[in-house]
Amino acid sequence: MERKTIYKSFSFPVDNPDQSYTKKFELDRNIRLVTGIQMSSNSPVNLFYRGSQKIEINGEELYPENYESRLLMSSINVAPDQRFIDLGNGVLSGNGEVKLLYKDQSSSFSNPFQPYNVSIILRCELK
Repeated sequence: MERKTIYKSFSFPVDNPDQSYTKKFELDRNIRLVTGIQMSSNSPVNLFYRGSQKIEINGEELYPENYESRLLMSSINVAPDQRFIDLGNGVLSGNGEVKLLYKDQSSSFSNPFQPYNVSIILRCELK
């Protein structure tokens, strides 16, 4: 039996430079497994040069604190079906909690700070 795949996106504003943002999101109850992840932004340059995060799903740490956002991003040069970091056999949704500790940090490579939005997109399988 083939599982149905859906994509869940959660976003938040980064409105102050050099600060941490702790976010908690809830997955729908009908989601069984998270199989892929991607980070995106309305300002890719800021996310690429300024961002890092820690990501947990159902209490399981997927990426440790200070994991660079650039390693979870994809460009438009990548085929749409290959833009997600594959999580292997996936992560059970369990309690449905997605926890994110996002850090904005000044970089000599980015322009002066401008507020931006960060998105985490999850590829999920339904029950």
